[in-house]
Parts: sequence; structure tokens; C-alpha cells
Amino acid sequence: MPMLVPAVRTGLAAGVAAAVPMAVATFPFGLAYGVGVTAAGIDPWAGAAASWTVLAGAAQLSMLSLIERDASWVVIVAAALVINLRFALYSVALAPAFRPFPARWRVGLPYLMTDQTAALSMRFFGDERDPVVRRWFFLGAGLGIAVVWWVGTIVGLTLGAAIPSSIDIAFTVPLVFVVLVVPTLVDAPALTAAVAGGGVALASAGLPNGLNILAGAAAGVVAGAIVDRWRPV
Repeated sequence: MPMLVPAVRTGLAAGVAAAVPMAVATFPFGLAYGVGVTAAGIDPWAGAAASWTVLAGAAQLSMLSLIERDASWVVIVAAALVINLRFALYSVALAPAFRPFPARWRVGLPYLMTDQTAALSMRFFGDERDPVVRRWFFLGAGLGIAVVWWVGTIVGLTLGAAIPSSIDIAFTVPLVFVVLVVPTLVDAPALTAAVAGGGVALASAGLPNGLNILAGAAAGVVAGAIVDRWRPV
């Protein structure tokens, strides 16, 4: 057990440190969601509960929009599931790293998976092979981002009515993903995937229930894979 302590400390510290830049954008994102719940007249406890049970900002904001439009619960749930299908891609990418983890870690850690945590972990796991360091990194990054999201939600719910309507905090939603993507644009496949994915997502913005996000993700994955396959070794 004493031999594990340095690995635990290394992984946890690295995870928390990596989460800090993401948290800067995640807090106002959570704030925007909390304010949206207040503006929609939804019960604050129900709105806050979504940040603990769903823990997915894009899906939560889409659900909020559909609730405001009096959509049926079937449509609301289906939309959230469609938008969150991207987590299946993250799971496939992270599965090899998770395989050596004890069963309780493999079951518990995915609760903390977000876009930010998945991206940070995939980057970190590429350089770090120790499974102990890896799982504590994921815990540190995931919990750090989740806690900031929860706090942002609560602050938004509490102060929502006091924030002037002239202050537009919705810009923080794309800001989160800009912070997430930019550090990964280090080679041709990544750049190609970002351009193709973003282009398709924008071109198909008229699709319902967030399907443009899935279309963009699929286009980005395919384009990046093609460039990676054919680039010079």
C-alpha cells in the first residue's frame, strides 16, 4: 500500500491541475444553466437535480429548451439520449485504459465522464501507462470539473433573478468547447477532424434534437481517420 501513495498523489494532482483551465469556462456554463432553469420557471430542486443525475451540459440545456416549448417527456428524454450518444465514442476510446482498473473503479468512474474529462484523460493516458496514476487522474479531473459545474448551477439558481437580462452569459457554452478543442489541434488529423466536424455541425444546424452534433462528430471522426491513415509515416 505505501508504494501506491506516490502514484495516487501524482495522478490526483495532475488531474486536478488539468481540470483548472476547463473549470474556468465550466463555471459560467453551469451558471448559464442555473439562470435558464430560473427563467423557465422550473422547480429549482428539479433543475439542480439534473446537474447531479444527467451531468451533461449540452443535454441539460437542450432538455431545458424543450421543456420551455412544452415538448412531451418522451421527446425530451429522447433528445437527451441522442445528444449524449457521443459518450459512446469516448467509452470506446477509453476502454483499453479502463480495462486494468478494479471493477469498482470501472463502474464508478464513468459517472464523472464529461467532454472535458474524456478529452483530458485521452491526452494524459497517451503519455502515462501506470493504471493507478491513470485512474486517480480521471478521478481528480472528473470530480474537479463536476464540482465546479454543480457550484455554477447552484449559484445560477440562487442569483438568476438578480442577473440583469442585458448580461448575456450564453456565450460561455461555446467557450467551454473552444477551451476543450484548441489544445488538441496539434497535427493534421486533429485539424481535419475539427474543421470537418465543425463544418458539418454548422451546415446541419437545422436538424432537430441536436442531431447536427452527432452528424458533426461522425464527420470529424471519419475525416480525421482518413487523414491519419494516409499521412506519411
